[in-house]
Amino acid sequence: MAQGWAGARLRAGVAAGAVALTAGLVGGCSPDGKDAAARSPAPGSTPSAVSGSPSGSPSASASPSPSGSPSVTPSPSATPATPVRTSAAPTRPARPVPATFLSMYATTAGGRLQVPRGGAAQEFTITVRNGNARAYGALAVALQMEIAISSEGPAVPQNGMVLERRDPATGVWRALELRVANDALPPSLHKGGAPLAKDAVRTERYRIRATKSGPVVSMPLMITAVDTTAGKGASYDRVFEARTSLTVSTRQG
Repeated sequence: MAQGWAGARLRAGVAAGAVALTAGLVGGCSPDGKDAAARSPAPGSTPSAVSGSPSGSPSASASPSPSGSPSVTPSPSATPATPVRTSAAPTRPARPVPATFLSMYATTAGGRLQVPRGGAAQEFTITVRNGNARAYGALAVALQMEIAISSEGPAVPQNGMVLERRDPATGVWRALELRVANDALPPSLHKGGAPLAKDAVRTERYRIRATKSGPVVSMPLMITAVDTTAGKGASYDRVFEARTSLTVSTRQG
């Protein structure tokens, strides 16, 4: 009987404690013993909003997109400028290249050939420079002197001159015919020569000496570039493409 009474009192005490604890929570007491009312804002004050941006206002308006991620509305762009139409400069027609033709010149030391009778030969060069007008299948160089007349007696063969040309392939000097006459050789009688392309240049080396038998003279050595492919009936202007000369002076050795 006594144990039943004691148990009833114990249960009554536990229930009273639970009621007191519940009343304390409802009355604003926190479990750590501080008054919850002291931590709540004062009457009439407005709680400040917490925002992710420093200014406390949203940085951009977002609307839901079909993919589930917010889409940001772009700001309006500037109005594109109206393109300026420019007219293309007129194309000028290409200027035609002027035609150039064959030329030839001879050079030697002192500008003239001075050879003593019976002495050493003197060298000279002949340069042929082609233009852009045409190519030559065979172009020869012809050399000629007029007959030297002297009071010492009748003329000697080739005016007592020996002409040689240096072979560019072997470097050997080879005898070359020097025509001595007071007239021009007919075009169809010119032979030989070598091809010469457009804008090509060819330089050949020659030398001349005077034998002991011959007059003392000063006269031109006439040099002509000849197109030997012109054929019969061609005019002199068609065959003889260019001309130049060197003065030959002889003296007693």
